[in-house]
Amino acid sequence: MDVNVFSPGLVLMYPHRLLACALACCLALQAQAMTVITLDVAAQAGVSDLVCRPKPLPSPTAPAAAPTDDPLVQPDLEEVEAARLEVATDEPEGLRPPDGQGADFFRRAIDERQGLRIALWGDSHMAAAFFSQELITLSGLRPEQVQSAVIPATMNRPGVRLPARKTCVSAGWSYDAAYRGKEAADAPGPAMVSLVSQEPGALLQWDVRSADAVAVNKKLRLMFHQTAQPIVVALSVDQGDEMIISLSAEQGPAVLELRSDQPLSTLALRLISGSLRVHGLGLDALPTTRLQFDVFAFPGATVRSWQQTDLAYLAQWFPNNPYQVVALAFGTNEGNQKNFDASAYEDGLVQAVKNLKTVFPQAQCLLIGPGDRGVLVRKSSLRQAKKKNKAKAKANAKAKAKARANAKVKNKKSKAAVRPSPAAKRPPDSVLLQYARVHQKINDIQMRIGEQWGCSSWSMQHAMGGQASSYGWAAKNPPLMARDLIHFTPAGYRSLAQVFAQDFGWSEEIFKTGNGN
Repeated sequence: MDVNVFSPGLVLMYPHRLLACALACCLALQAQAMTVITLDVAAQAGVSDLVCRPKPLPSPTAPAAAPTDDPLVQPDLEEVEAARLEVATDEPEGLRPPDGQGADFFRRAIDERQGLRIALWGDSHMAAAFFSQELITLSGLRPEQVQSAVIPATMNRPGVRLPARKTCVSAGWSYDAAYRGKEAADAPGPAMVSLVSQEPGALLQWDVRSADAVAVNKKLRLMFHQTAQPIVVALSVDQGDEMIISLSAEQGPAVLELRSDQPLSTLALRLISGSLRVHGLGLDALPTTRLQFDVFAFPGATVRSWQQTDLAYLAQWFPNNPYQVVALAFGTNEGNQKNFDASAYEDGLVQAVKNLKTVFPQAQCLLIGPGDRGVLVRKSSLRQAKKKNKAKAKANAKAKAKARANAKVKNKKSKAAVRPSPAAKRPPDSVLLQYARVHQKINDIQMRIGEQWGCSSWSMQHAMGGQASSYGWAAKNPPLMARDLIHFTPAGYRSLAQVFAQDFGWSEEIFKTGNGN
């Protein structure tokens, strides 16, 4: 159904469900049909920059605690090195190289005519977008050759960078993520995160122009959930007059597609009444695109989103299974559990990978495991550790002197008295490796499940140098690890992306030649 809208204040009703077989029916999943509403709109020239509505100040809270004399700090590297001895004699499975699986990974995936289309779901590591941006840089492509097809509903969330010039989210909206609850899992958007509001006046705004303010999109697709009750909204395109629209159709996934004969610059959506769940904003496909890179990542997210989401609903957002590569980059938040259950994690990952391959049966799949994680210690314990290391160094010097004095003693009894047994050399279990060990287990499980299900795998922890490498990365100049020893600095993410590109054959050459067909 095409509906032409020219005047403000017009109320449009859509009582009928529209079949969109081209979008969903071709999928193997038993998907419900999607409601599609198409509006012809007029683009405007000279659109000014977005100005976000100021949010109200937060409610007064208790005064911040006074700075402590014993803050958390990064541990002494000598203490870290002692902890590394605990794994020095091991050969962890996850530290194996990719076994050649990645050398031509992207060369096999890319299409000479269409280029490469990749979707990446993950947590805060990928939401920051430094990793993906470095890969884009390494592709050697021009800005007009790189596109994201979706601006997900993770806009204006701290720690998230999106492929939009600017976005605004007013008060009255909340983020609802599929990994947390059933409602979001039953009606997931592409990123499995939605913006939800029931507050009249709640406003969303997008500036979809390029970084240098050039409009390129002639179509915008507002992805939302149609409720059983009508939803009344006001839309403004390119800062023009508002159009009042009542959305009324059968409950389920829905798209409001805005079409123009000229590229559009901005879109504003204001809720008037009803309950609105926005999944994201789809962008117009550009003919110059050689790399479509969609990052669907959210801080705090886990792979549980892929375990429990409604696959038929989710598949609606990916017509004709468009991606050649689909990737899951999770594990850091799963590893934050106090008592990590490796068996339960493995069972959940199997279900997640199975679901991923159900939605994208033709795509190459990739599992990206977490990086190394360190532990901060109290400054007082750091001083104590330095004293202990100094005493230990003194004792070692005495032991070496004694060993040299007894070097000519040949009997085994004397040797045993001078040289400690291998077991005695190993220091006691250290808290400094508590997360490193869990991340190692997660990477091992991902590698094993990947092999079983035909997915390639890559460990950020391995790329860093293995267990306890977070401390060394933090000590580099400039630092590659953030102060929390969990996240990375922008330089750290770029360094990881460079290793990934080398391991999996991501280069300028593949985007020039495709797969050679």
